Amino acid sequence: MGSKFEILKDETKTKELRYISFMGNYQRYDFALMNHEEDPDKTVVIHLQKNRFIVVGKEDLNNNRDVEHILHETAMEADEVRAFLKEVL
Repeated sequence: MGSKFEILKDETKTKELRYISFMGNYQRYDFALMNHEEDPDKTVVIHLQKNRFIVVGKEDLNNNRDVEHILHETAMEADEVRAFLKEVL
């Protein structure tokens, strides 16, 4: 059966994935981390409980408010996540 879609790219890759769970002051956090292919200074951080992800580098965590917005965290929770990510990235 022929496909009605023109496939532009279809490739399979094996990725190294790091799973980290920690208990913060406000809640438990479960993350999956993997290196970004196109920018080695960035990491894909997947929030497993909320099914959200952010592509972030260590320098982005200093002055970036994307953690609150993209991961749907309060400001206090985002500060906790940001401090944790600074340690593990």
